[in-house]
Amino acid sequence: MSQINWIHVIVALIGGGASGAIINALVSSYRARLQPVGRRLEILPVFIRQSGDPSGLTAKIAITHGGNTVTFNNLYLAEVQVVNRGNKDMEEFKFGVTLGNTDKCIFVTSSSPDRHHEVLQDTEVTPQSPQGEIDFKLRPFNRRDSYSFKLYLVIPEEAKEPKKIELGSSSPVKFIEMPTVGEVLARVAEEAVKVGPLRISVRR
Repeated sequence: MSQINWIHVIVALIGGGASGAIINALVSSYRARLQPVGRRLEILPVFIRQSGDPSGLTAKIAITHGGNTVTFNNLYLAEVQVVNRGNKDMEEFKFGVTLGNTDKCIFVTSSSPDRHHEVLQDTEVTPQSPQGEIDFKLRPFNRRDSYSFKLYLVIPEEAKEPKKIELGSSSPVKFIEMPTVGEVLARVAEEAVKVGPLRISVRR
């Protein structure tokens, strides 16, 4: 069988009535796809009590909020960023953060792009009332809009580190990973750098 000339086939399709149906199908498929939402998550230790100290001394971190002070054995900071990477603007985007079974959030701060964007936190989180599930509303969530959150976490004394944090939404979206700052720097360090006639390559 002779080899198919795909260029002639494509030209024929474009010139014929099938081209409109094909283009419409492709456009409809693209618009109906799950909208990608970029997520970046990085966890940093703030205070970790050392166990098994031979001196017998123990330390705890004291958090004061609303005139009340609560002590914890440890404290971590989870920095979360969500970005609309899709092709649709959303008047409102609802999503939730779910911690590990025994991990708790004691305080949340958020940052929106400007005063025309707002973050509504549906779940009250305080040191006196820590939560493992926090729900948010972002208004609006247009293309390339970016919102940032800081979650202050505590974990059980016997745990070594916070468990995996999950992001979810009832909207037709899919969360895609974005590299952290450390990962971006590491990737840049691996790239070859040209300096005049020299070529320098740094590897981890």
